[in-house]
Amino acid sequence: MRSLKKIPIALVAMLVSMMSSAAIVQAQSVLKNHDTYQPLDISAERLEMQQRQGRAIFSGAVQVTQGKLVLRSDTITVFYDLSDTDSDPTISRLDAQGKFELLSESETLLGDWGIYDVDRQLVTVGGNVIFRQGTSELIGSRLEFDLVSGLAKLDGEDTRDADGRVRGSFTVPNQPRDDEPNGG
Repeated sequence: MRSLKKIPIALVAMLVSMMSSAAIVQAQSVLKNHDTYQPLDISAERLEMQQRQGRAIFSGAVQVTQGKLVLRSDTITVFYDLSDTDSDPTISRLDAQGKFELLSESETLLGDWGIYDVDRQLVTVGGNVIFRQGTSELIGSRLEFDLVSGLAKLDGEDTRDADGRVRGSFTVPNQPRDDEPNGG
C-alpha cells in the first residue's frame, strides 16, 4: 500500500469548493479576497523590539486583527521595513509559534505554527492542521491558503508511522424526497 504524501491540487480545490457550497447557507468565506492592506491591530502581554533586525516579537496571548480576520498565537514575530524613516514601518510577514488560530466569520484554521506573508497575501499553517468551515472539516499537516484567490493546498503528514493522508469530513445538505419507494 502506498502512502500519499500530497493530495492533488485539483482535488483539494474541489473539496474546498464543496466546503464553500455546503456553507453558503451559513456564511460566505471572508478569507477569499481578504483586504491585506487594512491596518494590523496587535495586542499581547509583552513586546520585544529588535530595531536593527527589523522585527518585533509579541508574546503572551497574542492577537492580531485585520478587518474580519483574527490571528491568535503564543508568540508572533512581526517582520517590518523602516527604510523610509518618514513613514510608518512596512510589515511584510508575521510568524506565529505555539498554538496558532486563524478565525473569520465562516472559517477556523488551527495548527502548531503559522506564517502570514502579507506581501504575498498567503497564509501557511503547519503541524496538526485543522480547517473548519461550518460543520465540514479538513485535517492535514501543512496548509497554504491564498487570500486573493481562495485556493487552499493541504498536504498530509510526511511520516512513515502513519498513513500520511489528508482527511476530510463534509456535511451533505438534506435533499427533499419526491416519493418514498414502495417496499417491493
